[in-house]
Amino acid sequence: MRVGLSSIDCTPQPGLPLMGNFRDDYAARGVHDPLFARAVVFADECGNKAGLLAIDVCMLDRQNVATIRDVIGAECDVPPQNVLVHATHTHSAPATTGTIGLAEQIAPHTDAIDRLLRKAASAIVEANQVLREATLEIGHAVADRLSFNRRLRRRDGRTQMNWEALQPGFDPTQILDAWGPVDPEVVCLTVRSKKKVTAALVNFGLHPAILAGDNWLYSADYPGYMIDALAQSLGNGASCLLLNGCCGDVNHVDYRDSNQGRGFSMAERVGDLLAARARQAVDSGTPVAATCLRLSRERVRIERLRISQREHDWCEEVLEQARKRPPQGLVDGLPDAYFAKLRLEMWQVQDQPDFVEVMVIRLGDAAIVGLPGEAFCQLGLDIKRRSPARHTLVAGLCNDAIGYLPTREAFDQGGYETMVGSTFYEPGSAERLVESAVTQLEQLFATADNK
Repeated sequence: MRVGLSSIDCTPQPGLPLMGNFRDDYAARGVHDPLFARAVVFADECGNKAGLLAIDVCMLDRQNVATIRDVIGAECDVPPQNVLVHATHTHSAPATTGTIGLAEQIAPHTDAIDRLLRKAASAIVEANQVLREATLEIGHAVADRLSFNRRLRRRDGRTQMNWEALQPGFDPTQILDAWGPVDPEVVCLTVRSKKKVTAALVNFGLHPAILAGDNWLYSADYPGYMIDALAQSLGNGASCLLLNGCCGDVNHVDYRDSNQGRGFSMAERVGDLLAARARQAVDSGTPVAATCLRLSRERVRIERLRISQREHDWCEEVLEQARKRPPQGLVDGLPDAYFAKLRLEMWQVQDQPDFVEVMVIRLGDAAIVGLPGEAFCQLGLDIKRRSPARHTLVAGLCNDAIGYLPTREAFDQGGYETMVGSTFYEPGSAERLVESAVTQLEQLFATADNK
């Protein structure tokens, strides 16, 4: 393998609308820490190339990804369709898409957003210019007590979100357990050149919403702290990046611990702890048999949720009331007016199926799976369990922003992520994406050789 690396600071000027929370005022007021686009380009001995591009933004929709890939296709020989574009999902970065409720906010800033996307794309171009002979290793570690399933099962059978533990009046004795799992595995793909670590690609699933709706500064959240701490630990100018895993229902909140909180100190704590576990994964790494590079993509058909006439009328009534009395900003969650607006948009296209991209990259006996949207943790675990690869990294928020992807059973449990407008597709849609990923993995690993 030859591998190229690049990191580009793409922090825009303050003033762009922040994404990830409902606010009275979305405009960023300053910069706490920079936002980066971090790129890795792989090239095998047969001339095949693929890239990973991780950008410190909340979401990237298919139009954003098309812009990024157009720049790549025009400026280098990495096939643009071979680039997996990933949003780390920090809630303290500019909105790049208006498809999930922010169209009015981003409309005055389209030129600035376009510049951000094009600058981020240039990280792949730069990485492609510095390809060097390298070897790959993959190691594993366990990060206990960093991630928690945020969908809590109450004694009365209802679902309660764990962020309510940060609010007055929360009663932990009413909680039985969480509805879903977490994935404590930290997987690290390490790049070595002349026996020195030159890059560490960390795969771990945890919502970067430690900085929530009460923060108005640009920040990469815990991924930025993790990357800085791991790079410092590795030394020699090593590059690091995060491929965030299936974290749609996973965050940092332990409802049993009343001393926890939010803010930059908590983001730094989580980032430092994850960096320590990632360093363990680096140190435990074993060589990847990676003489081949193969790629697969599929556009999977999924059906949209339908909006009834009764619900349509309710949405219009809610929005009429919101015009008279606008809802106040929230640190967590979303008001009825937000959902009403999205549901009316869903009404317009509910008879049209959608087609979304699932992508798999094979690096020898390892594989990287990219799912769109905010996939639930169980989906990533299912892909890992069924994968024929020796090592499987699964990332969410890749190549598109399509809202939450709950498991089929989660719809019966209720809760924030399963509300119409949080999710946009029929129950079972997420499982269709899992099937696509597994089928692609099986096809890419159908032969025992590494060619």
